[in-house]
Amino acid sequence: MFSKDKRSLILAGGGVRLAYHAGVLIALEEAGISFNHVDGTSGGIFGTAMLASGITPKETAVRWRKLNLKGFMSAMPLKDYLSQHTLSALGSANGIRKRIFPALGINAKKINENTAFDATFNVCNFSKKTIECIDGKAVNEDYLIAGMSLPIFMPAIQINNNWYTDAVWIKDANLTEAVNRGAEEIWLVWCIGNTSEYLNGSFNQYVHMIEISANGGLFAEIEWLRQVNTSNIQNGLQPVTLRIIKPEYALPLDPDFLFNKINADTLINMGYADTRRYLATDEIFDTDKTVDQSSGMKTAAASLHFRQQFRGKIVIEGQKCAVTINLSFFIREINKEYVYQQYASISIDQGDLISGFENTLTISRAATINSEFKFNYHSVNYTVCIKMQLNSIVDLVLGLDNKTAMVNIGSDETQGKEALFIQPAINRIKNAFYLNVNADTGWYGKIKIKHKLLSNLFNQKK
Repeated sequence: MFSKDKRSLILAGGGVRLAYHAGVLIALEEAGISFNHVDGTSGGIFGTAMLASGITPKETAVRWRKLNLKGFMSAMPLKDYLSQHTLSALGSANGIRKRIFPALGINAKKINENTAFDATFNVCNFSKKTIECIDGKAVNEDYLIAGMSLPIFMPAIQINNNWYTDAVWIKDANLTEAVNRGAEEIWLVWCIGNTSEYLNGSFNQYVHMIEISANGGLFAEIEWLRQVNTSNIQNGLQPVTLRIIKPEYALPLDPDFLFNKINADTLINMGYADTRRYLATDEIFDTDKTVDQSSGMKTAAASLHFRQQFRGKIVIEGQKCAVTINLSFFIREINKEYVYQQYASISIDQGDLISGFENTLTISRAATINSEFKFNYHSVNYTVCIKMQLNSIVDLVLGLDNKTAMVNIGSDETQGKEALFIQPAINRIKNAFYLNVNADTGWYGKIKIKHKLLSNLFNQKK
């Protein structure tokens, strides 16, 4: 399906929610797609550094799922907060340096010694107002930290008399470096939001500034690539191919991840399912298109997210296995219509979670949820069918609903037998606590939207 040209993988930024990248990497590896060069900017440094440290894609997912997110939050010394004129940032990098990097397996010495592929990391030289692309053989921990140090939130780092910070304000996807290294095919994973709505609130508008800068930089890179390809064609050379993997809707922001309104498992499952869907289309981005189409995402007026986990025993490969199924549901209002979406993962006999693909979700009658997804286990594709019956909005919000589900797991060769799965009470209560609404309104408005979106589940006609 895919050519064997020299490939570069560009992991653009998007904050700590880029556990999403782990799902992308697993799907690419399963498809047999390897890279000669991997480049990371901002939050994309996590994935690039993990790969260059010798961490396999599947292990990246295991590490993200186990990660204690409290490690990201590290305060400056108390005296630094006494004056706004001398405060370098709201937090320090100590948590990332001492807890997050070790937990994710990021090791600068291993990156220096990596020979599996060329690794590069982008930083902003604030002193010179330029982008510097640091080769993996020369990178150190300070460059890695500086490359994800957003102003206000983390302090800039001084290296060799220059101050360095996050490159996202100038360039979040370094296509130029990939072409300069001889890439014939560029795979870009893009997670920075690009929706049409301008939101209220200081944090949202800080994010908007990042989105403007990052998308503007990407568009300039694609326009430059278009000119390169025009020149290549005129000179009888092959154009550089650009492939773009991105979420259908903008990913939840970092605070949602840090406060468990969305978790690493969901983000990984999203990256995996999105990549499987992309690989099925084999779509090459046309650089003659309007550049904003490269990163454009769908916009929802409001969305609601909730999670469910079911456990039970069911026959797989002729053996009765203990199975855990994780489901993440999204209800989105778009142009006064409702769109349902799910992401899933499954664990067999307490093994590592396996992300699902080809997720489908339907409401067959009032509050009867029919969930389906596929997963690959021992090189065989299985289909999981789940039926859940909700009783009331109140029960769901209080964590009293969805106690059981009927589950069937089968393959093309074997027809599964339906089994009863149970959702533990502690899981239901936790899920209720993290039932989350995203909308440009205050807390009371979000309560009304939550009721409206959930009500739609119970208003389906038979």
